[in-house]
Amino acid sequence: MLLAGVASLIVYSRETVTDNQIQNTPSLAKVWNVLEVRILVALSLYMQIVLIFLGNRRKYIANIWLQLLNWLTYLSADWTATLALGVLSKDHKTDPNFVIMAIWAPFLLVHLGGPDTITAYSLEDNELWYRHMLVLLSQLTVAVYVVYRSWNGSPLNYVNIPIFVAGIVKYGERSWSLWSGSSKGFRESILPPPDPGPNYAKFMDDYTAKKDEGYHVTLEEVDETTPSLLEHNYQGETKIPNPNIPHARALHDGLKFYKIPECLFADLILSFQDHKTSQLFFQNMDWEHAFEVIAVELGLVYDMLYTKAVLTYSKRGIFLKSVSFFCTLFALISFSFLIYKGDVNQHDLHLNYDHIITILLFTGAIILEIYAVIVLLSSSRAMFWFSNHNSRRIHLLYKFISCFQFFLNFHTLSRGLILCHNSTSLDFA
Repeated sequence: MLLAGVASLIVYSRETVTDNQIQNTPSLAKVWNVLEVRILVALSLYMQIVLIFLGNRRKYIANIWLQLLNWLTYLSADWTATLALGVLSKDHKTDPNFVIMAIWAPFLLVHLGGPDTITAYSLEDNELWYRHMLVLLSQLTVAVYVVYRSWNGSPLNYVNIPIFVAGIVKYGERSWSLWSGSSKGFRESILPPPDPGPNYAKFMDDYTAKKDEGYHVTLEEVDETTPSLLEHNYQGETKIPNPNIPHARALHDGLKFYKIPECLFADLILSFQDHKTSQLFFQNMDWEHAFEVIAVELGLVYDMLYTKAVLTYSKRGIFLKSVSFFCTLFALISFSFLIYKGDVNQHDLHLNYDHIITILLFTGAIILEIYAVIVLLSSSRAMFWFSNHNSRRIHLLYKFISCFQFFLNFHTLSRGLILCHNSTSLDFA
């Protein structure tokens, strides 16, 4: 809300300038008045690219400059998009390309939704999820107002509708992920249903009834042994259907055990059964595999707290991502058809900078969505799924993903192993 207020103040100060003052304004200021919103929109897209490529690198790279870049970009991205919306809502009414520029408003909503690789920089950001919901409503109102002011019955006006859907989906995903990463939401997601324990009153009633009927009833203490969470073969190792996946055994063990240390991040305590299970598991393995399992567990918890993993790895999240992608793709096809083949005004037919910026926004949004899918397919959960299926199609898909290992780090476990071996703590703040 503070960002919206600052943006409104800046826009208001621009409107207080009279016509005579505008005419007497130096040429540099006039150029800035024309280019301001265009620079802000392009800068907002650039920040989204930086965040999606570098947002989750701090999970396994302890570099102060990388953390500083992520911090500055994370804070500046929302401010830039909010300021651009504010400027766009007040100026350019007489601009002949205002119908084109109005398409930028829902794209700024998409940018405010943020990438899948980072939703919060620190745990305190998750506690402000309700504020993000209010910002969503306020910025959605501003974007609708921009489109309303540009509405002239042109077919280009209808291109805004699918982008609005994509923007609402993206921002809704971010708000939901922030709530899930908050202390209350995270605790509710990992707590099991309430267990009242044995019904001693009913037990004693049954005991008395059986005894009165003449049965010989005795009370014995039952020794509850810790159930085994893993299926082991005769060598004591986890069974892996597809052992060709790197670190497959560590992925299996980590994904089956990360629910146990997860409660520690919600200020809960381990139960006796969880403590005993973990102790028995780690006692019978070498130190290298133990550190690999810990790296997997910490990576999974990081994803739940600082990314959109809570939705990305669910059927609901896949559906929402598909809706966002196809809405953007449909809007791009419609925009291209209307600009180059459709029946629009003659001054809209020539390619200018506003058209180029709009095409860049469309292209950037689609490329970022595709990259997000590749990141999803290269995640620990996806590799765990690959290791459970051994077929030709799985091998081909894995080879395809491996082609992007320059951009995606497939050696997260190795990095985590090195960090743990050097007694370097992972910074989750």
